[in-house]
Amino acid sequence: MINRIFFAVVGLIVMVYVYKKVSKNKIAEKESLFWMLGAIGVFILSIIPNTIQIIARLLGIEYAPSMLFMIGIIFCLILIFRLTVCIFSLQQQVKELGQRNAIMQKTLEEIQKVEKRLS
Repeated sequence: MINRIFFAVVGLIVMVYVYKKVSKNKIAEKESLFWMLGAIGVFILSIIPNTIQIIARLLGIEYAPSMLFMIGIIFCLILIFRLTVCIFSLQQQVKELGQRNAIMQKTLEEIQKVEKRLS
């Protein structure tokens, strides 16, 4: 019983924490949805613990707690994939900005050379 209360409180705390971070523009709404779903899942599973056993039976999993590990691993893999996509996108942006910066520097140097000749 105390475990259920503990995990229900943890789920609520995570939901409130994510909500506050979103309201202060520290986390994007798109990213917060993933964490909110996870926190809601923890909250629901702590309130209705039989849900784990029912889902495990439907999936053909004999030992219900092993399903929690599977869900946790899938959650982590999805998170890692999403972060990998974000990192790739940011790397592309940094590369493009670096190239633009180099072009602008070269253009500025050429303009300064032309100015010196005209002076």
